[in-house]
Amino acid sequence: MLSPEIIAAAQALGESLRQHPLVQAYHLALSRFEADPEAVDLEQRLYALFTDLVRRQEGGEVLSRAEIQFYNNLKQQVFQHPSIQAREEALNALKPYLATIADELTLRLGIDYSAAVLAVENHSA
Repeated sequence: MLSPEIIAAAQALGESLRQHPLVQAYHLALSRFEADPEAVDLEQRLYALFTDLVRRQEGGEVLSRAEIQFYNNLKQQVFQHPSIQAREEALNALKPYLATIADELTLRLGIDYSAAVLAVENHSA
């Protein structure tokens, strides 16, 4: 069980993160992406195709040039879509800030915060 002080500190950190302009910009870009059915469909199609192609390759199948070209064309469409580009740009701007927060937590907690999070994620998966 976590102490009330730790819970309060975690809640304060969460609120501080939510108020940061980079986090707000990412959430706005994510909301716009999620509200764009064309962008969502394109991305879902890309990931479904990727999963299918990998599964088939792992099964020993040799993919045709046409299939690979189709995948590459779809990937290009996905990453040129304005809603997806905006979301990715906001995420890329946010990552260094979050890395700084993780470094600060590591320093203050005296443990490797990023490694601890990965261990918890791997344990719960």
